[in-house]
Amino acid sequence: MSHVDTSNVQEIWFKTQRVLRTIVAAGIPAFLSIAVVLPLIIDALGLPVSSALYGWLVGVAAGVTAVAGAITRVMAIPAVNRWLVHVGLGSVPRTAATNT
Repeated sequence: MSHVDTSNVQEIWFKTQRVLRTIVAAGIPAFLSIAVVLPLIIDALGLPVSSALYGWLVGVAAGVTAVAGAITRVMAIPAVNRWLVHVGLGSVPRTAATNT
């Protein structure tokens, strides 16, 4: 793998929009699986699903969603995005960076 100069990687546009999209994309499956489906599975196993357990599961789903949003925001930091481009996971393909 040749060295890639990622110093010329364009800054990410609309960082807040990307975070909001991630919150929606992570939140829907998190809430559906953790707060809706998991209580049904627990109930099907014959275990009690109390309101405290349900509240805890909703909190876990909210935590998963918040962490996904925070990670997305960190990934939009220019230095982090340059590193991500270098390893092939950035906002632009490695081929968009200038080879040296």
